[in-house]
This record gives sequence, C-alpha cells and structure tokens, in this order.
Amino acid sequence: MAGRHRIMLRLLKGCTLSETETSMAKNGQTLKLEHHLVEPTTSTSLPDIVMLHGICAGAWVFPQNFIQPLVDQGFRVHTLSYRGHGESEGKERINHWRLTDYVDDVLSICQSLPGPPVLIGHSLGTAVAQRLLRDQEPLAAVVLMSPVPPRGLSHISMRMLWSDPMAYQQLAVALTAGIHHVSERVGARLLFSSSEATAQVREFFSRCSDESPWIAWDLQGFSRFSPAHYDQDFMPPVMVVSGDDDQLIRPSDADETGRFYQSGVHWVHRGSHMLMYDEGASDVSDWIGRWITRSLDR
Repeated sequence: MAGRHRIMLRLLKGCTLSETETSMAKNGQTLKLEHHLVEPTTSTSLPDIVMLHGICAGAWVFPQNFIQPLVDQGFRVHTLSYRGHGESEGKERINHWRLTDYVDDVLSICQSLPGPPVLIGHSLGTAVAQRLLRDQEPLAAVVLMSPVPPRGLSHISMRMLWSDPMAYQQLAVALTAGIHHVSERVGARLLFSSSEATAQVREFFSRCSDESPWIAWDLQGFSRFSPAHYDQDFMPPVMVVSGDDDQLIRPSDADETGRFYQSGVHWVHRGSHMLMYDEGASDVSDWIGRWITRSLDR
C-alpha cells in the first residue's frame, strides 16, 4: 500500500492513543484510524503485538483484562479500529469497504513499527491476518482466535442455513439492515454461547457498528485470502486458539485451521466465540503470551 503516516500521541485512560492516517489506494484520500497502544513499564526486546477485531466491532472489543497479561509479560500491545469502525473515520462509506481495505489499515500500523509484529486476530481479524501471511508481509508470529478457516466461510454458511436458519437469517440482517436490528438473544447464543441476553451481551451490541455487506462475500473464500499452503520452515509460526463451545466457528472448523497451519488447536474449555469476554479470558491471554515467547525461540 502506498501511504504516508502521521502519528499523533496523547494520553487517554491510562494508555496512548495514536491517530494514524492511512492512504487509500483508490483515490488517495486519507482516513484517521483509531489506534491504541499499551506499553509495559520496562522496555523489552519482544516484538509488538497488534490485535485485529472481528465484524461490527472495533479496538474496544479487546478488554483490559485480556490485554494486561500480555503487557505484564513485556509486550507492547496495539489495538485499532478498521476504517468505518469504532472511532475511525470512514463510516459514511462503510458499504463500500472490502477485506483488502482492512488489510491496508493493519499494514499502516505494522509498517510504522520498529520490527515485524505479532498479529492476534479474532474472527474476521483472522482473515486479515491470513491475507498478510498470504502476501508474505514481515510478521514475527500469528495467533488465530475463533478463526475463519483458510478455505473461507462458504461451507459454514451452508451448514448454518440448514441447521440453524434463524442464526443464518440474523447474520444476513446484521450485514444488510444493520447490527442493531439483530436479535440480541440469537447473538448471545452465537457469540457468547449464552441462552439469554445478559447485561454484558446488551452492552456489547450497543457498542457494535454496522459492517460492510461486502465482507460477507470476501470471507466466503471464493477469492482466496489465505496462503495456498503453509510451510512452517519458511513462514511465521501460527497458533490456533478456539473455544470448544463456540456456536459459530465449530470445533471441526478450528481443527481444519489447525491442520492447515500444522499447529493443532489450543482448546479453551467451555470457551465461546468471544474468548476475550469469557470468565477465563486473562488465562487465555497469558497462555498466548507464553506461546509467542516460545515460538520466537524456535
């Protein structure tokens, strides 16, 4: 991506907020992206971590109790909102954005860092991470949480259409009419593995923003976003982390991703799709940090 970057730093709620301009390849317009950085008290030689959010979310979706264990291990942790999400600009054109636009947004952050970062992608964010792997961008390691399989979501969409038509219909509503027209109860079941819309679930949906309908198409896998194959001797280490109670990305889907990346799966017992909101979120984050450190020594 041809781009120029303007970083402006200011303190915000105990962390550093960076607003990054990223150049759009199509018309040269620049957009300010929401970008937060949490740093450890003592600097280390560990690579930066960049967290990539899922559909309809933003930087806010990674809570402090998920970020803090990584910071405690010495990592600098970045979160960002793709264009049209969170506090980033571009909401007026949300219906036009494609997966490649979100990839460009992440690249604008990665290219401003002192070295190749570690990517921690969640859901849609795992497709962004896999696209960067496919394009052989410099990366230290990749963690895929609740992952979109390398071949895409087409088989999952068909399975859901037949096995859970209400969930399929509600996902279609989210990507056409808007996220705030979705049944919170169905959303709670799919994302939080919960039978009811708790206060936490309602707060989550109140913060969500509408998603580009193009993303559903891009994630189907008709145009491949992942590498054609994975070679652990020449590509960054990859780990798959998934909940065994995820109602959206089922264990068989996570297993498929783990086999492709020759990593297996780190299973989170009773984990939902939204692993960073589960009761054991900080334990998951702590395990991820220790895996990253081990993988860098390989």
